[in-house]
Amino acid sequence: MERVVKGHEIWVLPEDGLLYRGQEGRFRVFFGHAMHPDGLAQQERLTAWAVDPGGERLRLGVEAGGDSHLVRVVPEREGLWALTVENDVGPYVLTRGGLYKPGTRKEYPDAREAAYYYQYAKTCFRVGHLCVACGDLFKQADVSFLGHELELVLAPGDYRAGDEVALQVRYRGGPLPRAVVAVTWSGWEKKDWANRLVTDERGRGKAALSAPGHWLFYVRHVDHGRGVAGEFERRVTSATVSLWGVN
Repeated sequence: MERVVKGHEIWVLPEDGLLYRGQEGRFRVFFGHAMHPDGLAQQERLTAWAVDPGGERLRLGVEAGGDSHLVRVVPEREGLWALTVENDVGPYVLTRGGLYKPGTRKEYPDAREAAYYYQYAKTCFRVGHLCVACGDLFKQADVSFLGHELELVLAPGDYRAGDEVALQVRYRGGPLPRAVVAVTWSGWEKKDWANRLVTDERGRGKAALSAPGHWLFYVRHVDHGRGVAGEFERRVTSATVSLWGVN
């Protein structure tokens, strides 16, 4: 899984952006770069959760699904939901011979470098047609921020091409300034990010949704202060958030 070291990430997209109570929702978990799938993440390393409108976390299974992994959920409550997938990649080293290998300095004491890799992916979806008079909305939790170690936070909504989306990068509960956020959408054919932005001192930034399609936002953070003595020197965390069906 050395492709993670070189920049591959996971992202999740629903097969449909609107569900109804009791209807099965299917979500695809992709692995690749800049919204171009390239193989699969290791299934045993993936965990998935749904967060309902009341803020309750529901553990979900992850299945094989061809060119992606599959997560299913049957929502029993109307409102805004979040679905998140985590990829506990684990420690990797760059050996003296220039190869990336899974393991720590315990197995490779002369490695050039060693790091621990962890990834987050999330998306939001709607169950039912939301309205001010709907009782469940009165108790709607904020599902845009789930408290991940590294997280891209943006407001769910019905975005249209030409809209501008405001976002914030948060790390370990606080804003992450000067973070580089990469952006692309499903209609971008090049196998690299369509655009990048840098967050301000409050970890905030804005991105223009210039075309219709599914949009993906990605951030990666290297923390040199979170190593484990004798094992690895830094922790490398990445996060994605997707917007389904910008019209």
